[in-house]
Amino acid sequence: MYGRPEQPDWGEALRRTVERLREEQRRSAPAEPPGPPPVVPDAALDPDLARPPDLDLRHLLDAVPQAAVLAEPVLDAAGTVRDLAAVVVNEAALRHPHHPGQPHRQADGGGGLSLREAYPGLWSAAFADTVGEVLRTGYAARSVPVRRSLRTPDGGTRTRREHVTAHRLGRRLLLVWPDDRTEEITRAAQRIARVGWAEWDLEESRLDVSPGLAVLLGLPPDTAALTPGRALRRVTETARPALYRDLGRLLATGEDIDVLTELYGVGRPRRVRLVAEAVREDGGPVEGLRVVLQDVTELWESRRRLREQEEETERQARRADTEHYVVQRLQEALQPRSAALVGIGVRTAVAYRPAEAGVGGDWFKVRQLPDGQVLLAVGDARGHGLDAVALMSTLRHALAGLAFTGALVESLGGWLNRIACDEGDEATATAVISRYYPDRRLLRWICAGHPPPVLLRDGRAAPMAADTGPPLGVLPDVAYRAVETYVRPGDTVLLYSDGLVERRDQDIDTRLDALCAAVRRNATEDCAHGPDLQELVDAVVRDMSGPLSEDDATLLAFRFEPEPEPEPGS
Repeated sequence: MYGRPEQPDWGEALRRTVERLREEQRRSAPAEPPGPPPVVPDAALDPDLARPPDLDLRHLLDAVPQAAVLAEPVLDAAGTVRDLAAVVVNEAALRHPHHPGQPHRQADGGGGLSLREAYPGLWSAAFADTVGEVLRTGYAARSVPVRRSLRTPDGGTRTRREHVTAHRLGRRLLLVWPDDRTEEITRAAQRIARVGWAEWDLEESRLDVSPGLAVLLGLPPDTAALTPGRALRRVTETARPALYRDLGRLLATGEDIDVLTELYGVGRPRRVRLVAEAVREDGGPVEGLRVVLQDVTELWESRRRLREQEEETERQARRADTEHYVVQRLQEALQPRSAALVGIGVRTAVAYRPAEAGVGGDWFKVRQLPDGQVLLAVGDARGHGLDAVALMSTLRHALAGLAFTGALVESLGGWLNRIACDEGDEATATAVISRYYPDRRLLRWICAGHPPPVLLRDGRAAPMAADTGPPLGVLPDVAYRAVETYVRPGDTVLLYSDGLVERRDQDIDTRLDALCAAVRRNATEDCAHGPDLQELVDAVVRDMSGPLSEDDATLLAFRFEPEPEPEPGS
């Protein structure tokens, strides 16, 4: 029976690595002669410890830039430290703004200032235990948190939080107050940068942490030391295997690591960057680790959101490209770019300019009808994309079929309007629909919310007077009125979509004047009356285009040719 492969226990592997390194430390440590454990020196055995310190010691403490006090432990009958008596106070301590102000520098006969009385907030059971531990073991205690009660200018008191470092000097203690400003700046820097650091002593299995790291681990800020196991339990279960593996590699090889991991936080896990280096001497075994952590949750979240936005933008771009391709092919299939009429004395040409923002809803229709008349129409369905193409297709094919009924253009416009209304509230369009009667040279046309046609006659171009009705699809019951225009041989009528004349920076009247000017400018003898009508529409569309022309544009021109002269002898 097959099952999932067993996953390695990286926590156990890390523990074994630590134990191996401890064993290497013990083997590499110099042998110590057997004997009783160290004890606090007895003044009776060392007269130098019993006599008052000399001037050299006072001068030595004055060389310490921080406030420093050399104190004698005061023991009770059980040997427990119950107070400290100041023996020497250096100049920095005398200048300290919170020094109680006793004038003596050195006490005679070993007596001195009671620190418990001088600093009421300094003494606590925890501080007494720390002092006793320093005296017993000889190991210094660094950044011991203490509280001091201080007098305010108005006679009141307030509590100040400080940190003290305690060192054993013989039977005495040297207490040093670090520069409070440096301490506060360090804490502020950790808080602002969301950073903290720690040092892991493998031999003592002790992790000394900074206040900033305690906060990152979700512990009280005054947590100075904790076990590595407690700290590692703040790592989320899903992130522990990878972190154990990385720490194991660091302990085994001594190579620095720089990794991302995850800590339990308030409400949600926190992403942190962990950088660590090995502590070793002269190429010996790893003795500990120095670790720096920075909370990068906000940065990670912002990068994740940015990646998601980029991916969504890319997906939308691909969808837009696909839709543009599909719509363009549909439009090409539904709207052929030719407008040929044969044998009825009308020459046609059409030009099209695609939209910058997407495929639009322009359409036109040129068709010779069975009764000898000609259907000529241009329209523009609202919007862009598939919806516009769908509406354009509906209206164009509907008009082609309805025109075969022989109905007047007024009726054609009304029927198209009802079709557009049935397509929905967003299905609106504009159009000019015309029917040409060749035997009478009569052009009957309606305008449904569309710009009027332009008539080019004898080198002059001007908009034709229109009886404009509402766009298609706005009101269900609309009666459009037709305009009748008798054309002359050589006249050219231009139908166009509103994209040709609409621009954001100009009104419609200005653009209509520009269109007429472009028609006049390009209506040369060859263009207007010769076989190059296509050159006219191409040139006009080119002149009317610009960087602010956003919509697609269609220009349909039809020229009424003169009657052919009868052949001699006919």
